[in-house]
This record gives sequence, structure tokens and C-alpha cells, in this order.
Amino acid sequence: MNRLWYLLPLCLVFWVRPFNAGPFLEPSSLWPIGFALITLGFLVPVTWWLFRLDPDARLMSLTRLGFGSIGGVLTVYFIYGIGPGLAAKLFGAPVGIGIGVIHAASFIQDFESLPLWLTILSYTVSVGLVEEGSKAFAARPECFHPVQVRTAMGFMAGIGFGLAEAILYSYRNYAGNSDWTIYVVRFGFCVGFHGVMSAVAVLLLPEDWWDFDRLWVSVLRLLPIAFLHGAYDALLLRDLPGWAWSTAVATFVVLPLILWWQQEQLGEV
Repeated sequence: MNRLWYLLPLCLVFWVRPFNAGPFLEPSSLWPIGFALITLGFLVPVTWWLFRLDPDARLMSLTRLGFGSIGGVLTVYFIYGIGPGLAAKLFGAPVGIGIGVIHAASFIQDFESLPLWLTILSYTVSVGLVEEGSKAFAARPECFHPVQVRTAMGFMAGIGFGLAEAILYSYRNYAGNSDWTIYVVRFGFCVGFHGVMSAVAVLLLPEDWWDFDRLWVSVLRLLPIAFLHGAYDALLLRDLPGWAWSTAVATFVVLPLILWWQQEQLGEV
């Protein structure tokens, strides 16, 4: 658990400021994929060391990486793409209502005329709950014991999700428009931040998270990390980087603390 404090220096990457030196990459450049491979080459062995994974757990963690990058992203797109009516027919009225709330929150999340608290709430629902739930699902936490290994799988699923998101944003938003600093922040800080949030999400999920009839319990348990995620995004939108950074630091600090608490409860320390 003490090793997880070594993740905190990643928060310093947040403060890499744009140089406005003009576009760094062309839209057809393959460098975003190269940046992803460089990030993997650093974060994967660091994760194995941080969580003290044995060879079998290391191999299994690579599957969580894949599930996070593919399954997590596809789950997010599925939630955003399915309509409330179809969701209600397929999964029941409560799920349909939930999907409707997510869509409504997504619609209003970028209205800068809204009060800050409402923007945070909309991001908590439309981004925090959706992404953290998807990453935790990709990690399949009930399969792994002890809790430290379970947390590591969540961290790896988050890294996979963060890398897929970084590549997507690179080609959709940055290439041809942004300087090199955005790639440092996105492939450095943001990928690690996704890993930390995903690890916390796995720790917060109930043991019966997979029980569809008790989905509401999982939603309630995920609200704290969804709130931190949503607050971070909302504060950046409102051009409050100091508060956003403080929220990120708090998230990094929460991970070792909640892992230690759960290990204490389970007698694993």
C-alpha cells in the first residue's frame, strides 16, 4: 500500500502548460499510437511493482488492460447510444429511466450558463458514473483475491481505457490543432488518473455488483468516485485548474487510504 504514494508525482504533469507553438502532429500521424506504446512501456511494469503482482497476476492484468481499452470504451458508447425506450424494453424500466437521466445530463453538461454545482452534477452523472462503471465492469473485480490484486486489475483496466481515450481524442480533437503539451498531459497524467479512478471504483463496488436486480446498490457505491471525476471535468470546463488539480490530488490520495482500510477489514495486512 505504501508504494501507491509514488503515483502522486503524476499530478505534476497536469501543470504542463500549452506553448501555442502551432499544431504538433498531422491528422494522419501515427505518433499517438507510438505515445500509447511508450505510456504502456512505463505504466505496466510500474503497476506490477506498485501492487506486488506475481507472474500469474501480471499475465491476468494484461487481459484487464485489453478489456478496459475495448470493453470499457464500447460500454460507454453503448450507454450513450441506446435510447431510454429501448433500454427499458431490454433491461426494465429502472434502467430506461437511468439511461434517460444520463442522456439529459449529457445534453446540459457544457452549458456554461448553469451554476457550477449543476455542471458538476451533470458531469458526475453523464461522465463519472458512466466511465467509472464501465471500467469497473471491464475489471471484473469479483474474480480476484486478495483485494490488492483486485485493485491492480481495476488500475490496469483504467489504463487501457485512458489509452484508448487518448488515442481517440488525439485523432478527433488534437491532431492538426494542438501543440505537443496536450499529448504530454493526455498520455501522461490523464492515463494514470484513469487508472487511479478505476482502481477506486473497483474498491467501492459491492461484492454482488454483478446482480442486475441490485444495480442501484452499485450506482450508489460508485457515486463518490463519480463525483470526483465529474468535479474534475466541470472545474476544467469553468477554467478553474487549481481546483481541478486539487480534486485530482485528492483522488490519488484516496486510493491508498481506501485500499488500506479494506485490507484492514479483511485482515490482509
